[in-house]
Amino acid sequence: MDWIGHHCDIAHWGLDFDKTGPVEISGYGEYPKTGLFNTATKYRIDTKYLNGVKMIIAGGHPDVCNGTMGTKWIGDEGWIWVSRDIAIDASNKLLLNDTIKPNEIHLFKSPGHWRNFLDCVRSRKETLTPCETGHRSVTPGHLGQIAMLLNRKIKFNPETEEIIGDPVASRMLGRPMRSPYHL
Repeated sequence: MDWIGHHCDIAHWGLDFDKTGPVEISGYGEYPKTGLFNTATKYRIDTKYLNGVKMIIAGGHPDVCNGTMGTKWIGDEGWIWVSRDIAIDASNKLLLNDTIKPNEIHLFKSPGHWRNFLDCVRSRKETLTPCETGHRSVTPGHLGQIAMLLNRKIKFNPETEEIIGDPVASRMLGRPMRSPYHL
């Protein structure tokens, strides 16, 4: 899934989508015709969430954020872009110095993955990124892969985590278990 999970976790975190997923997914991918790997080298996945938010997941395209990886929020007053290794950028540079007010949303500031994990082992509190969050962060990528391979839009119920009305796509959510293993 390339970096999809890493960047979707940031997008989901900022949008309060850690416990949900998209309801519509479509995508396009370019797959290598030869070689060892069969994953898309260039892709674009378009997702839509229940509240109308649209998220685009793209990779391998130099025209997306100048070819760098990151998460970009686009709103009525411009955009803000965040990367894991480069701080932030914005269409209006004044936004970079804006102070978050006490009544606005404040996200948890992580001391780093290792420190957060060790602190949670000691305190028995949930980590900043529990398993459910990791699962929900990669879900748009997995659904996008299915949409790209089938070359059609799919509909998804994030509550039941089922593809709606498409048995072929639904079968692609998993693989049959080998005997004697079963659930």
